Amino acid sequence: MSDILCRWLNVELRLSKTVDPRSISKDFANGYLIGEVLHKYQLQGDFDLFLKSNTANSKLNNFTLMEPTLQLLGVSFDLSMAQAVMREQHGAATRLLYQLFILLQKKRKAGLTGTAMEAMQPAATAFLHRVENDIYSERLRTVVKREADLKLQKIALKYEIKGREIYDKSVMAHFVEEQRRQKVQEEMRLQDIEKHRHARRKQHEMMTRIQTAIIQIPKPPPNRTLKALEKQQQNRKKQEAQKVHMEIAQFEKNRKKLSPAGGFGTSSLSAQHMSAFHGEAPRNHGSQLQRPEELAQANSEYIQKIRQRLEEDATARQQREKRRRHVLVEQLKAHEAQEEALREEQLVERLTRQSQLERRLAVQLMQLRQQKDVLRQNRVFRERQYQEQRLRDFQEALEREAALARQASLDHAEETRKEIEVHDRIATERAQARYRKHSASCREILEQIVDLATKAGEYRLLTGNLIPGKLMREWKELMFCGKPLYDSGSLEELPADPTPEQFIEVEKQEILNNQDYDEYVSMTGEWTWPEEGETKPPPSNNNILGHVVLRLQTIVNPPKPDTLPPFFPRFTLKACVLGKHFSGKTTCLTRIAKVHHIHILSANVLIQEALAAHQLGKLGRESPESCETLATKDIDQVEMDTEMEEESSQGSGPLAQEPQQQGAKKKPKLSVRAQHGAAVEKFLRKGRSVPDELLVDIAVEAIRAIPADSGWILDGFPVDLTQAKLLEKALGGSDTGKERKKRNKRSNLSVDSNAPKEPPPPSPVLDLALLLDVSDDHVLDRAAKQAYEEESSGLAGAGEESCAPAREHNVVIARDKSLEKRQIQHRITAFQDTWPKLEKWFSGKQSILMRLNAEMSEDMLFRKVESILYQVMMQSEKGEGVVLDSGKAPAVSTALVQVTPVAVPAPAESTSTLTQEGLTPPVKCSSSKSNSCSPKGGAVGHSRRLSIASSFENAHGVTSSTEPLAPTSGTAHWVYVDEPLPKEIPEYLVPYWENVCNSYVTNIKAVLQNLRTERILIIHHLFNIREEFKQYLRRPDLKQEFVSQWQQNYNSIPKDMRDDEETKAELHQRLDDLRERLWDICDKRKEEAGQERAAIMCDGWLEDHTAVLINHFSTLMQVEVDRFQDSLRLLRDYYTGMYKQVLPEAGPEFTCIPLLDIVALEEPGTQTDKSKSSERVTKSAGKRDCEGDEKKKTKVVPLIPRRPPSTEVASMKQKGFQDPDEKLLHDIYQTALTAINNMVSVEAAQREAEENEEAQQQMDRERLQRMSQASAAAAAANSGKDKKKAGTKKKGPPSPAQEPSPPPAPEEDSEEVCKRAIRNKIRQEYAAALDHEDSAVKVRVELVKACALCMVRVLHRQAEQAFRTMEEWLGARFLSEMNSIDQLAEVVRHHIESAAKLQSELMLVCTDFFLNGDMRVVVSPPNPPRPAPLELPTDSTLTILQLEAFYRQLRKVAPTGVQCSTDFWEILQEITSLNMGTNALPDPWMHISESQLVELVSMLTQNTEMLDWRQFLLSAALPWPTPTLPQLLQVLARFKMEDAGATGSLTEEQYLKVELWFPSERALSIPEDLSEPLPYDRLANLRKFFFLLFADPDCSPARVDYVTMLLYFAAHPDPTQGFVRALSVVMGQPLRHQSSSRLLKSVPYMEEGLSESTELEEEVEPQGGPRGEEGVSIPALLRVICHGGAWGACQNRFHPNGKSPDEYREDFVKVYRELGYKVEDKIPFSILSQHPVIQDLIEGSAQYQLIDIHRALQVQQSEGEPLSLMVS
Repeated sequence: MSDILCRWLNVELRLSKTVDPRSISKDFANGYLIGEVLHKYQLQGDFDLFLKSNTANSKLNNFTLMEPTLQLLGVSFDLSMAQAVMREQHGAATRLLYQLFILLQKKRKAGLTGTAMEAMQPAATAFLHRVENDIYSERLRTVVKREADLKLQKIALKYEIKGREIYDKSVMAHFVEEQRRQKVQEEMRLQDIEKHRHARRKQHEMMTRIQTAIIQIPKPPPNRTLKALEKQQQNRKKQEAQKVHMEIAQFEKNRKKLSPAGGFGTSSLSAQHMSAFHGEAPRNHGSQLQRPEELAQANSEYIQKIRQRLEEDATARQQREKRRRHVLVEQLKAHEAQEEALREEQLVERLTRQSQLERRLAVQLMQLRQQKDVLRQNRVFRERQYQEQRLRDFQEALEREAALARQASLDHAEETRKEIEVHDRIATERAQARYRKHSASCREILEQIVDLATKAGEYRLLTGNLIPGKLMREWKELMFCGKPLYDSGSLEELPADPTPEQFIEVEKQEILNNQDYDEYVSMTGEWTWPEEGETKPPPSNNNILGHVVLRLQTIVNPPKPDTLPPFFPRFTLKACVLGKHFSGKTTCLTRIAKVHHIHILSANVLIQEALAAHQLGKLGRESPESCETLATKDIDQVEMDTEMEEESSQGSGPLAQEPQQQGAKKKPKLSVRAQHGAAVEKFLRKGRSVPDELLVDIAVEAIRAIPADSGWILDGFPVDLTQAKLLEKALGGSDTGKERKKRNKRSNLSVDSNAPKEPPPPSPVLDLALLLDVSDDHVLDRAAKQAYEEESSGLAGAGEESCAPAREHNVVIARDKSLEKRQIQHRITAFQDTWPKLEKWFSGKQSILMRLNAEMSEDMLFRKVESILYQVMMQSEKGEGVVLDSGKAPAVSTALVQVTPVAVPAPAESTSTLTQEGLTPPVKCSSSKSNSCSPKGGAVGHSRRLSIASSFENAHGVTSSTEPLAPTSGTAHWVYVDEPLPKEIPEYLVPYWENVCNSYVTNIKAVLQNLRTERILIIHHLFNIREEFKQYLRRPDLKQEFVSQWQQNYNSIPKDMRDDEETKAELHQRLDDLRERLWDICDKRKEEAGQERAAIMCDGWLEDHTAVLINHFSTLMQVEVDRFQDSLRLLRDYYTGMYKQVLPEAGPEFTCIPLLDIVALEEPGTQTDKSKSSERVTKSAGKRDCEGDEKKKTKVVPLIPRRPPSTEVASMKQKGFQDPDEKLLHDIYQTALTAINNMVSVEAAQREAEENEEAQQQMDRERLQRMSQASAAAAAANSGKDKKKAGTKKKGPPSPAQEPSPPPAPEEDSEEVCKRAIRNKIRQEYAAALDHEDSAVKVRVELVKACALCMVRVLHRQAEQAFRTMEEWLGARFLSEMNSIDQLAEVVRHHIESAAKLQSELMLVCTDFFLNGDMRVVVSPPNPPRPAPLELPTDSTLTILQLEAFYRQLRKVAPTGVQCSTDFWEILQEITSLNMGTNALPDPWMHISESQLVELVSMLTQNTEMLDWRQFLLSAALPWPTPTLPQLLQVLARFKMEDAGATGSLTEEQYLKVELWFPSERALSIPEDLSEPLPYDRLANLRKFFFLLFADPDCSPARVDYVTMLLYFAAHPDPTQGFVRALSVVMGQPLRHQSSSRLLKSVPYMEEGLSESTELEEEVEPQGGPRGEEGVSIPALLRVICHGGAWGACQNRFHPNGKSPDEYREDFVKVYRELGYKVEDKIPFSILSQHPVIQDLIEGSAQYQLIDIHRALQVQQSEGEPLSLMVS
């Protein structure tokens, strides 16, 4: 979001300061940039008053000025938001800018200005905003300190510091001087010490040298040397070894004595020694001996120990010997080093000895050296003079060159400056254009928002704040479509040439019609089923009808075959690198081509190569070198030489053309590249740019020439979106530039679910589109730098231009670059114009775009691009299998298309031919893309043959035991009947169906538009009658005249007469007469108003418009019935045409649904619509005349009376109809259902007649077969008799009788059988389609009836509500007038009784009673309610609300109760540094320092990484009564009594029933003043807070573990006492522990006092000593030790108690065993507490130490004392 905002601020708005996402809060803290944003949108007219500095006055001024504008825009901007932005709170400025961005975008679309928004703002809202602005300004001034106050504070602080410094200088000068003197003395002493240390070091070194010079090492005292000590130790070990040997020898002797031969006697001294060695005291020393096995085992163990000890002694001796030798070797090396140093010193002394002769020779040599130095110095001086002369000459030359270079650089800088100015001017123009466009969009959006607001406000007044949801949906749709909400033109009489406003109105009506139609079709919005009725889903799609329509359309308009994509070899990389000019594309790609051998395709190079190929093809005899020379010519050079070539060609004439013609005859055909070059040259000679199509062809041809398994990159191509689309089409074959024609779903009433789906969009042809992004300034810098380098290199090499032919190429390139420099501005502008669309193409549709910041060095850019290309190539290699398949796809598809062509049946065929091989007819594939012609054609055709064969077998009685269930008609597995149709049928049915669809949609939209108009008319009419009645009630009356006359008469009576009682009685009587007269006037006005209301109710408007609504819904039913009849006729003609040559005759005319008779209408605006409804005609769309008769037979719709006769009213009420309109709607609905059922029954009867006719024909055929069989049998019998007669006459041997041959079975025509099976399936499919249409139209008609009833009821309800409102207004006004009369009577009676004159004028204005016209008399208001009790913070004590806020935040961060100390510190610092408004923390919390926070957190954590925030909240909740141990045990007992199920937890209801150690209710004094709140009961609310603190919110309902809660309350200032208290709570009885800790001071926030420990001892003492105690078990210890989340979560191995529960259990098991108890036993606490492990745990249990946070907050650290948070 920050990036979007920064792009908006920096690119679109171009603020005065560039905004960075990391410094948004800081940049917008003073409000100047926010004002500038509003000023950019022409909303902040006083922007010149904004201040740019960051002072407090600037912030106050800026935020005060911008607040009205933000309120006008609708931004939720208040004081807290302003404070958050000024304090640079994270995310505050971003949220404010995001709201501004959204609202300003809408304003730009609306096109509103600030003045227009203020003008359209209601007066009440504007007044409210002004009041809020004043309040905001005052509060902002109180919150934000003025700059003068801040400066005064700084000055006061400065002088305070200065005074403190002066005081320190004056008072502590002596002290400072003394410290300085002591420091000097200390430095001198340290220097002396250092000198002495240095002297001692030198002396030590001297002594060391002396000692090292001595060969003999001095022998240390014998008893103190290491060697002596080792010798003594060795002697001691030898003695021990000798002793051991002696013992072993003695042992052997004793063993021999104790052998079996000697028997078992009394134990000897050695046996006693052995038993003592093993620590076993013999039971009977004088009578018993050990067994032999035990003795042998003890002996072996003893011997083993002796051997082990000997081995250790030997190893120790070896180690000592090694150490001794090492020391001797080191001493020997040191001695040798000392001797070597001594020898070197002696050698040096000998060498440095000189004789007298050597000294003389040295003097002479020195003299000779001096002479040579003088000669050398002279020579050097002369050379230096020569060198200086040369340097001066060279310096002058350099200065001349530098002057020329400076001049050149100045010229270059001037050119660069001019280029930058041009660029800035162009950028400014583009920014202004963007701003204008953005401003226009914002204005349009704001206008639409204002229109929506005003429209909603207007209809709130019209509907009484109950705007229908339908109207809101319509307004939103118009707003989203960018259409105005208010009517801008009239559509009653649309002329032939409509105005733009009328066009807009037509578009609006079309949008609303489409929305209504979509809701009607999907049964949503207004067309949902009413709540009181049965809800039915929308009718599903009729798949059979969809298949029929699709097949007919396919026959009439066969689809065109898809074109195959072009074939290309496989490439490892397909990419393009784009960017601005001088972004480094060519340089980087050149290096990549050299390193990785990737082909680089540049458009300019390809065009040059094409031109060169064309030139080479024309010349025919030039060498490749000349071709290369031609290729180096640029396109611009070709354009410049075009005219010269044309003139030369014209001057040569026909003589020059003849050789060309002869050469043309001889030269071969030009290549594709040469042809492209010719086309390019043709365009260039005409002065036109190369077309995009030609550029793409050249690039594609170059790609085709690239070998397979290699990569290519396009350099700077494509340039715009057109080239990108052309390239996509050329390489991929998909025409993405043309939008696919989408069929209008509204015009097609049925869709084939099995129709072929549209193929998915092809994958992009490129693997990567890389953008090298550089800024415009960087481009200009690079261009200027390159031009400067080329100029300098050109000056340097100007004299060598003619030396080599390659220089010519350089000159051409230099001209090229200069041209590029001149065109750089236009190229930057062109890139900025074309890149947004290209970016959307590559990033949105293809998702192959990658950005790279190219503002870096060439090497780094090369490495970045190389890595990106490598990643893309790796990704393409991973998907290599898919790529190969897609690459082979074109060849396979081509083969498939060649082998299996699509066969389209001839339209003239009427019947399907049958195969001669079997009874199954062949299935012909029609041109429609149905299931039979799908890619799975074999399987589908087989299933179809099986279905037809099965139907044939069923017709002949053949059944199969394993026959599967046949699919139902219209399902996915149903095989449709696609028999051939006559040509005339599809040609007629397709336009017929299109006409049906269009007429259906048009009629539905027309009816819905009429309903929409009627709804608006009803709303306006109801509002108008209410307003007119309200104005009628406010008509003037004559009451004031009577009152004024009575007051004048009263005041005319003298004062002395007014005091008379009889006069007062007379005046009271006159007053009663006046009141009666006024009441009569009120009664008469009430009667007149009631008559007016009755006239409005009986004007007939409601009945007329109810009839109009019924007619509209009747028209909807008529449209649905017409659509059903048209669908029925289409299906009947389609299925009949597949097996009949002659179509059936047209049926009867279309059924007409009756309408209500509307005779006279009073509303002139609806005359046209209602007359149209009453005079609706139906066109006979069902005519099947072959000649195309154009005559339209019309029939007037039948009309029914609007009001039923009186005889039908009683019967109507008996049937349950309370309203005659409902009866009319029901009758119309029944008429539609009857018409639908009649059509269905007619079709069923016709189908049954056809089946009966076929059955009769079959019976006739079978009867003929039986007759033929009978005649054949009779003929056979007659022939047999004749043979018998002939045999008797011959009298020969009887010949064998020949049996009569049976008559041949009649062969049934297989073709007729298949036709019959097809006809049966056609009837089945037709019946299924007809049933679907029947159910669908019945659902639609029923929905229309339900919605009509609902709308009629809503109309009646609205009218009744309006009439009821009129009645309420009438009654309320009458009562108000009567009350005002009574008030007047009371005032007059008071004056009469007091005999005072009526000084104030009495006025009865409408329903109010005024005195003097400006003082209204009203009833005294009731007393205001007492405010709720509120807790005020005192000192550092937190309120309950603040504690709950702490709990919610900590619970959200750490739900388990355990939190890291670092996170807790951050949360605490954030809370204490923020001002939470009215719920601000106390001052000690708000002014806590960072060191205090760190110390507080460290004391809470107790040297662990985690802490328990519940312990912190418990300490922060102080003061609360601290319980004693007996109180804790009593509360525990109450909790257990309440916990009947012994679950260990209680609900809040159970918890509140238990009395804690402090009273839950206290008697508080109630203040007498009702404006004062009740006193706050802190203890009662603390009790609820304790449940919230320790309850588990995850349970439902929340439950609290009361033992765990009491463990928290067992905390004590002394952790030892806290541990004992906690263990007592767990055990359920008091325990006693003799603590040796120091005495404890009292806690100011605890009520326990100093006597708690003594009191506890006194209470515990009667329990007795350890014998009366109950033991402590291991689970109880574990629960106490592992209490507190921080101690259970901290597993720090460096913490002394950082153990897991299992480790604690192991320790306790060891303790119990050491004390002689079992694990399951219970040990008295007095015994258990004496164990060292338990004592350490008790003393280290810091989780039971109560911490005084409030005392820590009140401690001042001015004296430098350490802060102690412990209660001491």
